[in-house]
Amino acid sequence: MSMNNENVLNPDDGQPTPYYQSPEHTAPKVAPFTPDKKDAAFALITFVLGYFFCRWVLTSLSGWGITVFTGAFISAVLTYFHVKSVKPRGEAWFWLGITALVGLSFAIWDAPGLSGVRTLFLACAAVYAVLSASGLQLLGKSSNFLLLDGLNATIIIPFRNFANQYRALGTLKSAEEKRGKAISIVVGIMLAIVALLIVLPTLMRADGGGFSQFVGRVLDWFRIDWAQIGEFLLYCLLAIPTAAYLFGLVSGAAVRRGTDTFTADKAGETVSSMRVSPPVTLLIVLATVSVLYTLFIGFQVPYFFSAFSGVRPEGWLSYSAYARQGFFELCGLSALNLGILAAANVFGKKPRENSPVLKIFNVVLALITLLLIATAFSKMALYIDQFGLTILRILPCVFMILLAVICIAVIVLQKLKFSIVRGALITGAVLFTALCLSNADGIVARYNADRFLAGTLETYDTAPLYEAGAAGVASAIRVYEAASEDAPRIDIANYLASQEQYANDAQWTYKDTFQKRQARILIQQWTDEYGTAY
Repeated sequence: MSMNNENVLNPDDGQPTPYYQSPEHTAPKVAPFTPDKKDAAFALITFVLGYFFCRWVLTSLSGWGITVFTGAFISAVLTYFHVKSVKPRGEAWFWLGITALVGLSFAIWDAPGLSGVRTLFLACAAVYAVLSASGLQLLGKSSNFLLLDGLNATIIIPFRNFANQYRALGTLKSAEEKRGKAISIVVGIMLAIVALLIVLPTLMRADGGGFSQFVGRVLDWFRIDWAQIGEFLLYCLLAIPTAAYLFGLVSGAAVRRGTDTFTADKAGETVSSMRVSPPVTLLIVLATVSVLYTLFIGFQVPYFFSAFSGVRPEGWLSYSAYARQGFFELCGLSALNLGILAAANVFGKKPRENSPVLKIFNVVLALITLLLIATAFSKMALYIDQFGLTILRILPCVFMILLAVICIAVIVLQKLKFSIVRGALITGAVLFTALCLSNADGIVARYNADRFLAGTLETYDTAPLYEAGAAGVASAIRVYEAASEDAPRIDIANYLASQEQYANDAQWTYKDTFQKRQARILIQQWTDEYGTAY
């Protein structure tokens, strides 16, 4: 049937039907959600989860509260899936493990250098873990259709099932007599309060003093903190849409409702339709880019490769300008190269499998990119050697490691068949999870302290200490105790004072961490020995 036909024959009455109402053009109907008591129980649990997500996760960047929420969320999802006879398999356990490990890191390390990125990654990993556990990826696992799987998990499934929670709560209907008894109790309590408000003031005025004091002490016990009540009500209000989203995601994935917006066949057809570029066009572009890179590198050999020997090229007055500018230039070129490779393999009419020349250029550009990455690392190493380490120097290096893995995968892909997107996704998840668990801020502080005490770092900058938060306390105390004339002891003392206040504010709250606890102990020991120098 042609897409241009205005009408098609209706098989029921022989009358023409508008083409957009024919089966292949009609939007798929969403099956009704028929909840039971178990769904209702899970609906109540998701409201509690939604409340603590808004209170613990959205309002802090670290703390055991986020860890507890993560554990509760994973437990609730697995329990609900078990009730619905959904059995997570294979890759699902990998994503559930990634979610659990990243969630655990919040209770151990503050990781201020990762800031909101860690929270965002945790949320994305948790949502994707639900999709993976239900086996709803387009190919049953992570694949080159990752973008569509992500849209399904974060937007389509939750919002197409957004009302599921309210349908589930509708199954909780009490008997008429229980409702009547509850109403009577509420009315009685309200009338009693009115009576107290009328009688108590009169009795207190007639009292000689003892009764009034007693009433005052009782009222002190029940003194209302309106700020806390307002905060509680605000989080309850925010929990309503949050819980509906969580329940919609999990319930929709469990019963496979509203999950057919994308299919593997349709996605494959879409990708095939994107192959519009003639092979000769792509080969001209790739050849031009490859030659340009070769000339560019050849004419600037001293600029590109002097960092390998730790030498600053002529014309650069400072190591910082040379290393920093060169590093980020090469990062951009590396990412651009991978974009060119992706475009060539997606838009070319002739698939890579049938084009030996395209395979050759894939390898050439991947090798050039690996060379750029190695040069970028040499420049960053030169920068770190001169000025020490910061978290903002670690993160780009981790990103470059991921790019290097992708380049190696591109080369291997010319011989073997696998999903390069899946490999990049899993590698990136492992790298970031390792970063979360490694106490990167503590590593930065320890590295700078070791270099300064060893005499290989000229000055000790306290700015990275503030960036490291509580993770820098142990290293700062080591430098302070070294009693070096070059050590900025006053600046270190001020830093320790700020961290003591920061750690104490979090004590006994959901924002507390193992790292803050250790910082409190170390600062107290330091104060006992040196006094309150600050």
